[in-house]
Amino acid sequence: METSLRKEAQVKIALPLGRVVSFATITAAGFVLGRISGIGREMVISAHFGLSSDLDAYLLAVLVPTLINNIIAGSAITAAVMPTFGRYLAEGRRDEFWRAASTITNVVLLITGGVTLLGMLLAAPIISLLGGDLPPATGSLATALLVIMMPTLFLGAALNMLMAVLNSLDHFVGPALIFLALNVGMILVVIILTPYVGIYAVAWGFLAGCALQVIIQFVELRRENPWYSFSVDWHHPVLRQTVIAFLPITALALVAQINTLVDRTMATALPAGSISALSYADTILGSFYMLGISLGIAIFPGLSRLAAAQDLENTARTIVASLRILIFILAPLSLLVIPFAAPIVGVILGRGKFDATAVDMTAQAMAMYAIGLIATAALYVLQRAFYALSDNMTPFVVGLLAAGLHIGLNLVFMRSWAHAGIALSASITAIVTVVALVLLLARRVHGLQLGSLLGFLAQCAALSLACTLLADGAFSFFRLPVGTTPTWVAGVAFAGAGGLAYLLTAMALRWPEGHMLLQTGLGFVRRK
Repeated sequence: METSLRKEAQVKIALPLGRVVSFATITAAGFVLGRISGIGREMVISAHFGLSSDLDAYLLAVLVPTLINNIIAGSAITAAVMPTFGRYLAEGRRDEFWRAASTITNVVLLITGGVTLLGMLLAAPIISLLGGDLPPATGSLATALLVIMMPTLFLGAALNMLMAVLNSLDHFVGPALIFLALNVGMILVVIILTPYVGIYAVAWGFLAGCALQVIIQFVELRRENPWYSFSVDWHHPVLRQTVIAFLPITALALVAQINTLVDRTMATALPAGSISALSYADTILGSFYMLGISLGIAIFPGLSRLAAAQDLENTARTIVASLRILIFILAPLSLLVIPFAAPIVGVILGRGKFDATAVDMTAQAMAMYAIGLIATAALYVLQRAFYALSDNMTPFVVGLLAAGLHIGLNLVFMRSWAHAGIALSASITAIVTVVALVLLLARRVHGLQLGSLLGFLAQCAALSLACTLLADGAFSFFRLPVGTTPTWVAGVAFAGAGGLAYLLTAMALRWPEGHMLLQTGLGFVRRK
């Protein structure tokens, strides 16, 4: 009898694999489009505003609704309601699903609507608290921009509830397009309005992009003939279930936002443009962080099923395989970015008001962020591994301690390296956090094979270092003039050659990750 039940559980675990692959493919494709358009957005904004106090004001103001959304209306609420929504649908209780979705949505919109109005009324003291060292004119501008952008909190709440409903119903296209929608909206508004309203165009563009995100979700949801009620059933069990799940996840989300808030606030004491340089560097490297996010999303359902079935052996294999993929892809990128940061930034942003000084400041930050690239991406996978094991407290405690470490390192490194010191602090903090999570996870899940994983990291690092030194040496041999577009393009080309040399060598050595990535790429092309 026990054997039969185990086999049945394994069958149930194996059934959704096609759905997982489809979800991961759509999500990854959406992230790629979002990142490409995001780089285009930064190119447009940087060409108009460079590294200026006006842009610093915008970046400080946009931080407020973004952080609040990430804490109370972002992935936390989605993660809290998804299990309940899925249970209603699995039981065939579709009417109850729509009733529960309406109740939760209305409560979330009521809360975020109130916070939105409060943020608009208290914009001045909020900006004063966050940017006390800003010049008065920059602070006043940030206050006005915050009033414009605060309604994006309400739109973000609606967006996340719509995405939770769509994902529950196996619709992933709309949610995958959210970054593309935001960036397209911002690019169009900035190009059209900047000559007339200056930096205010970026704020209005952000608001328009958020509205476009919501509209796209509504378009896809119409295919399901949704039922919605404006009433709130305060006695509905979904409210209690969501609150119980929401609180620890929200605490984790709050910790995750602390480092960003600390960095931006402490950077206000540095020369003008420091906040912008950190933001641009993080945005460019964010294209690679997304690998960890999409991988974490793809494996989360499978990990949850394996953990529920107490199949810790396959849980360990899944985690190790995911971390090996991250290490294999990001090791060469991490090392190549360090010597080629200036050419990369120059090619992407080096035009208009984004002058040589701006390129240099952003490149310094990006090189320091690159040190922790693997760790930053791995955090998304490791956190979801703990979530799958129903352990939300461990990532929270580790993250809280890491936030304290990050503040201390900021104070030390800013003295010598200014804004680049903040980026270095973030990298070291990410590395320490990942090491702690891996060691703690190994105590819960036997079979993680930490020695083998560390050995693979050393192999990838050694090969990456060799290819980086070869590429950098070849680039330096030509002694091209510094700070010109042809030099930047040549630098990016040599960096790409170094990455290609890494991949070809890995395949020649018959590393399975290289062949797996090649087959995945070929399979995607064939499907096209």
